[in-house]
Amino acid sequence: MASVDQVLVAFDGTPLSEKALAHALDVYSDASITVLHVIDYIEESYSAKALVGDETLRKRAQERSAELLAEAEAKADEHDRVVKTASEVGKAADAILEYADTHGIDVIVIGSHGRSGVARMLMGSVAETVMKRASVPVTVVR
Repeated sequence: MASVDQVLVAFDGTPLSEKALAHALDVYSDASITVLHVIDYIEESYSAKALVGDETLRKRAQERSAELLAEAEAKADEHDRVVKTASEVGKAADAILEYADTHGIDVIVIGSHGRSGVARMLMGSVAETVMKRASVPVTVVR
């Protein structure tokens, strides 16, 4: 089995992404771990309670991303580990794949929400897309 030096964990603050991070911290104890949060402005705009200007939406999304990444750093600290953090803008699966390809990532760890039926058709599956298109191994945590 090849050595794993660089691990990418997709992180959105959900319990499943927290499980994915914990898994990476436990399993890849010798690897460098990068926690990536993807800002999807379309998704953010759907969750906005009131119509706000694009700049306000962008600022709110960036602040939320910074908060999530700080949470990930705190969780890593609980495991006596330090992680790198990054945020990208775009569609989650595309951003995860591009980051992995351009940063020498050996393994991607991602949580799966396990949607099925209509919810899966409407929302898609980031984990499934990443698994199908990744050029490196992908661990899906449920």
